[in-house]
Amino acid sequence: MYEIIKSVINSKDYELRDMLYKINKMYIESAITEEQKAELDELARENAKAENSCAPLKNQIEDIYSKLAQITSRLETLENKESTEEPTESVEPEEDEYPEYVQPTGAHDAYNTGAKITFKGERYTCQIDGCVWSPEEYPAGWKKEETTESES
Repeated sequence: MYEIIKSVINSKDYELRDMLYKINKMYIESAITEEQKAELDELARENAKAENSCAPLKNQIEDIYSKLAQITSRLETLENKESTEEPTESVEPEEDEYPEYVQPTGAHDAYNTGAKITFKGERYTCQIDGCVWSPEEYPAGWKKEETTESES
């Protein structure tokens, strides 16, 4: 077995990682001695060709460049299209200042001081950090906001 592996290494047509794995496996299975393992490891490292070990990576990089070229082309097409169109006014959706109360599931989504909510049709502002209770469950954690006639 030692001679077969040595001849493959001398052909320089292998992927280093695979070859080192096979050498270790043969050593564990007692197919080669410790001295033979050390010799084969050193020989494998010396004779390894980078292009054999990097071929999959090279293919991935080429695929990335190809996709990047496609994306760049699409982006240029979109930019050209936008520059020839009439400008339109962008309207940002209005964010609700007092969104509906959602029961927190833990500290990561708890309400903090100043957070505004709507609970059962009433508006509240949080008075403490880390509040996981509704205004009904813990009234001291919330300040009920007065609504004006125009808001109703």
